[in-house]
Amino acid sequence: MPRIIYVLNASSRKDTGITENLSVSLEPLRFNGGPEIKCLTLDDGPKGISTKRDSDRAAVAVADFIAASHREPTAGAFVVACFSDPGVQAAREFSIKPVFGIGQAGFSVALNHGDRLGLVAVSAGSHTRNRQLLRAYGLEDRLAGLASLDLDYGELQKPARVSDRLATVARGLVRDDGADVLLFAAAGLERYRAALQDVAGVPVIDPTQAAVGIALTATAFAGQGAQA
Repeated sequence: MPRIIYVLNASSRKDTGITENLSVSLEPLRFNGGPEIKCLTLDDGPKGISTKRDSDRAAVAVADFIAASHREPTAGAFVVACFSDPGVQAAREFSIKPVFGIGQAGFSVALNHGDRLGLVAVSAGSHTRNRQLLRAYGLEDRLAGLASLDLDYGELQKPARVSDRLATVARGLVRDDGADVLLFAAAGLERYRAALQDVAGVPVIDPTQAAVGIALTATAFAGQGAQA
């Protein structure tokens, strides 16, 4: 039976279309014979994740879901689709299946494409959490700059406005801050990635695609050591 990679939207807010956008963005990673990639909204998560308190509440929802699911035979891996990686470390303490956060995975993949990292967030309020995450992963010295779209997640459904803001902040990160790779510090922005890469002239990484790509590899090789 094919295994499932669960991609968890830790916010319970459903009017933003984030979970649906995640599923569409991951379509290129689905293939015949491969694991199912299942995107879920955690109904017991906070109504949006914009503060440390929200992230802490999301961590509980994430850990509870993984605790209830990680022993299922069909469960292959879990991807937490929130850039602050809520609940990832807690779940790794008990899960028998691998758990990936899009923040850590995004940094890992982005820094294979460039030396100086530019983070593109949705709201300016996330900058403190993103700096804390960089410190936690020992990556502060690789940061070129932080920029935000100054938008609410509900406004991500307005492509023209998002595209204009992305182009502005990307040019600033590359031209003024010296970033040679950009990373979305949020889930649900992949549909803008290709166009932004053309405008910015540097690689642009979507962290959810990065995390699921790593999860695919982990799932493919799961159990092979025991069989050797």
